[in-house]
Amino acid sequence: MMMTFRTLIPALLIFSACGAQQGGRTITATIGGGAGQMLYLERFHGNKPEHVDSVKLDANGKGELHPPMMPLDFYALSLSPNDMTVVILDSTESVSVEATAGKLGEPTSVTGSAHSDLMYDFFKRIKSFDTEKQELVKRINADGGDTGAIDRINKLNEDFYNRCRMFVNEHKGSPAVLAAVSRLNIQNELPLFQQVRDALKTTIPNSEYYIGFRDQVGRMEQQAAAMKAQEEQMARLDNLIPVGSEAPDFTQSTPEGKAITLSSLRGKVVLIDFWASWCKPCRMENPNVKRVYEQYKGKGFEILGVSLDRDKASWTGAIAQDGLPWKHVSDLAFWNNAAAQQYGVSSIPYTVLVGKDGKVLGKNLRGPALEEKLAEVFK
Repeated sequence: MMMTFRTLIPALLIFSACGAQQGGRTITATIGGGAGQMLYLERFHGNKPEHVDSVKLDANGKGELHPPMMPLDFYALSLSPNDMTVVILDSTESVSVEATAGKLGEPTSVTGSAHSDLMYDFFKRIKSFDTEKQELVKRINADGGDTGAIDRINKLNEDFYNRCRMFVNEHKGSPAVLAAVSRLNIQNELPLFQQVRDALKTTIPNSEYYIGFRDQVGRMEQQAAAMKAQEEQMARLDNLIPVGSEAPDFTQSTPEGKAITLSSLRGKVVLIDFWASWCKPCRMENPNVKRVYEQYKGKGFEILGVSLDRDKASWTGAIAQDGLPWKHVSDLAFWNNAAAQQYGVSSIPYTVLVGKDGKVLGKNLRGPALEEKLAEVFK
């Protein structure tokens, strides 16, 4: 009967303790300063190390481990929880490790393991990159005008990113790539991350490291799909009323209960400003809108504020607090505001600029963009 991943580790511990069903590999370790200490081979389960095999190092710090059959995965040789060498092993490789007690994280050599060789080759690149970057950061901190250091660190970052990307592309099926993909931007490199996930599924399908990576890619796929759907929805809504088309007419009530119809403002340039008292970005934009209103109100410019509030007191309070002197209407229907639905408003603040002839001149204009458009219209 096939053994599940959850039962695999306890079984390996039993095999190791009994000295039965040993694998075909040998792990030879030479640890300087490790004489008489116990060296453990460990596999991580739930982010916690579990002993798979062990050996007491002789007077020269040497020892051999003969671990049981295990799948390709990340393992550790450790003297203590804070002193370990990470290796990538399968059941066929015999590995030799040379290191110094207290510095097992930086082994002198790891030979006999192709995947470990790849991983430590990449670690050397990381160390070289980090060392040079730290020196450049020191220079920049000491002299913010050191353009040479700034240019070099930008080039260094770019080169290292490209090296990481190349490494991943060349070794997608090796567990060693997990050290490199962590240096890449998953949002920008999602197709590459997907390729790595699919490749590693055939080599380390039950590894906790693979499962964590797989789940990370899955979450990003869901986010990407949601963003795409949102963009498509926004594009669809945006196309409801294209620039140059007739602005749909609507009628809503002022705070005093008077009905105002958009078409009643025909002959003026009208900014339809969708906002709400609870919308902080809207409130922050109000001073800019007030400035252009004061500048152009004498030239045939009008603003019709359409509030997505649902509480009248909050709506009128915000008008008074922000000192908004233009026309205001609302049906107090929150996001179901009829005009907002008609104009495809999916976020606020949102504006639609309507010409004297009732046609749309621009959409979602704010700040400098609104000022530039109005300067063009009233030139």
